[in-house]
Amino acid sequence: MAETAVPKIVPSVSAGEPIDLTRPHFVGIAGTGMLPVARVFAERGFAVSGSDAMASERMEELARLGVTVHTGHAAEQVPADVTAVVFTHAIEADNPEILAALERGIPVVHRAAALDALMAGHMAVGVLGTHGKSSTSGMLAVTLSRMGQSPSYMVGADIEGPGSGGRAGSSSLFVAEIDESDRTLLGVGVNVAVVTNIGYDHPENYANAAEYVDVFEAFVRGMRAGGAVVLNADSPGCRELQSRLSGGDGPRVVTFGESPEADWRLTEMACTGRRSTALLCGSQGQEFHLALRIPGVHQLLNAAGAMAALAVLGQDLDLAVEELGYFDGVQRRMSSAGMMAGVRIYDSYAHHPTEITADLKAARALLTGQARVITVFRPTGQARLDAFGTEFATALASSDAVVLTGDARSISEASLREVSVSIGQTGGAVLAVETARERAVMCASTAAREGDVVVLMGTGDLNECGVLLRRALSDLAPTVV
Repeated sequence: MAETAVPKIVPSVSAGEPIDLTRPHFVGIAGTGMLPVARVFAERGFAVSGSDAMASERMEELARLGVTVHTGHAAEQVPADVTAVVFTHAIEADNPEILAALERGIPVVHRAAALDALMAGHMAVGVLGTHGKSSTSGMLAVTLSRMGQSPSYMVGADIEGPGSGGRAGSSSLFVAEIDESDRTLLGVGVNVAVVTNIGYDHPENYANAAEYVDVFEAFVRGMRAGGAVVLNADSPGCRELQSRLSGGDGPRVVTFGESPEADWRLTEMACTGRRSTALLCGSQGQEFHLALRIPGVHQLLNAAGAMAALAVLGQDLDLAVEELGYFDGVQRRMSSAGMMAGVRIYDSYAHHPTEITADLKAARALLTGQARVITVFRPTGQARLDAFGTEFATALASSDAVVLTGDARSISEASLREVSVSIGQTGGAVLAVETARERAVMCASTAAREGDVVVLMGTGDLNECGVLLRRALSDLAPTVV
């Protein structure tokens, strides 16, 4: 089933152009990418308003900060004194608030342009890449905050409670997660860019891998003068980017990774339970023992990238490595969703084969004895499923059992069943294909037994299923008399 093309909103002002954001209104204000931006505006003292499709704890947090929030979208919710209406491409072009702004001649700007305006005059660190950008930007935000540096930050995931991904700090430092998915990163200016990795993604917007690398190159070449780019030496895409930048007219390049050629090299990497450790060696002979309290060897690579960026910023690295050890991860990146009847539940935002492989490897490190990993996976959409179906199957086959689910309006059940067959051919086991998430959760709960780890994996509202799964496990648990 092909996805129906949705007309995109054309911004009237792009990143890097003059824009009046003294009175912004955000359409889709509670989104993981939008809320942190709106929050920083509010904490800087601007009058902020916005709307979102549904009520949520994130909306409540914005209201607590003094933001005027509306549930649902309506033309009359656009304030009379608004200077700009901010959107993301998750918003459809016929949204009544967008149409009202256009009719009234109010500038309509993408979130990226608003972020760029916020970072003006700051020492801006942009974190981008196919995977790991939320975790890495979260590491930088938390570490710098714990070091007393009071950075502003914009992380596309909650760090603690709902709505906690943004903050207006008091220093000149600004850490921002940069999204490459729709090319709107072009025009956003930073002093330091951390590229966690580059692997082909977003087939709906990029025709091939070379085109995908092109947008990273364009972003890096558009950095502020005298900048530095921190690249993952283990990533073929990053190595390609480094090769393109080798002409001498680009930013300074600093590398990290397991590669012997990396400026910041990881060795002795290990992951046991929820702890990950490694030795990080700098090009000047420095040695730091990384000890993270989050699972996954891939998180050690994210930490190495964060440390390399902190070195570029001239921070106290001994203090930094100590404070980094207190980082608890960001939400939906293999974060705990509770435990019931001896079954541990984790929430994962993984929606690309590489991310799935990394998170399931982390999940397996949590097991003891004969315990198993059961994955409930929801693909993002039909375009991604068409492009990566075989790779999804290979990655998911590392689970002991899989339940496939998806929104029937955007994902063909036939496509899910094709992935199911491929998982079986790869040596994995599929318990069921269920378009209703509630039935998928019930299937996982019935199969789970004490000691198992259940991973709720994918985008959309699957993160809300932790409560459903705990309730189902509680109902199925044997009663002790």
